[in-house]
Order: sequence, then structure tokens, then C-alpha cells
Amino acid sequence: MANDKPKIYVESNAIIDLVKHKVGAGIDKERESDAWHLQGMIEAAKAGKVQLLTSSLSIAECTHVRDKDKLEQAKPFFMGLLASGRGGFTLIQPTLTIMEKARDLRWIHGVALSGVDAVHIASALHLQCTECWSRDRKLIQSAGTLDTLGLRVCAPSETRLLPPEYRQGKLRGID
Repeated sequence: MANDKPKIYVESNAIIDLVKHKVGAGIDKERESDAWHLQGMIEAAKAGKVQLLTSSLSIAECTHVRDKDKLEQAKPFFMGLLASGRGGFTLIQPTLTIMEKARDLRWIHGVALSGVDAVHIASALHLQCTECWSRDRKLIQSAGTLDTLGLRVCAPSETRLLPPEYRQGKLRGID
């Protein structure tokens, strides 16, 4: 993965919001803006302008659509984004090194996160991502410490990395 393209790590809740928006499962306006930014970044990733990364753990986490009918509509979107190889994401496998970095977030840096969230952050740090997109309160609360480690944690709509040509237009469909 060594190249000069910006690397953006996407934590699962941003992916869930995009899919919820696509199937009409209801998200607030702020998260709708996040979904729009993620869709633009997916297009930029497919065009080779950025690298979009998430842990393979996101496959297990992307299940949160409460309405049963909407969930049935959401399943192919989740699979297309994360498991098809054509969704714009590179899946990262948790390795021993990443797991140790996840543990060390608490032991060395005092960042207390759930195990899965620590793996997400450790994956982003290990891959030297510039930004990690999340709406998770604990991750956002840890943003100051994580920034000192070289990782900017922000909502998708607060990105500094979306190429200008992807900043216009409507929220488009997912291929």
C-alpha cells in the first residue's frame, strides 16, 4: 500500500449510515451529509485518487438496520461495498501487530476504547492513514490524543481529503 494517495480509514458506523440512507431507513441531516461525503470518497477511490480502507471486522459490524424489510434491502449494499472487491474499499485483516497496537492504545497512550474500536484505530495507525471517519462518541472524544499519533478522527462531512471534483452533485447509487 505504499503510494502517495491519501489514505482514509472508514469505521463501520459511517458505512452503516450510507447504506441506511440508500435504503431509506432514516438518518438525520448531519449523517445524510456524511453519507454524501462517503459516497463521493468511494467514487474517488474507484477512480484511483484515494485509498479507502476498513477492517474486515466491518463486515460483521455492518448489520445495524432496525426495520426488517429495510435490512433485507441493505444486505446487498453492505456486501457490494465490503465483500465484492468492487465497492471501493480495501479490507484490512487484523494481524498480531495490529492487535498489539490496539492493546497499546490503552496501555501506552491511555486511549480507552472497546476492543473492536481499538482494532479500527490501530489498523488506521498501522497503515498510516491521514484520517479516520467515524461518528463514534468515544473515538471523537479521543481525537486529540489520536491526532498526536498522526491520525485525524472526524466525521466524513469534516474531511479535508475529498478531491474537489467529488464535492458536487447528488448522492448517487452504489454499484
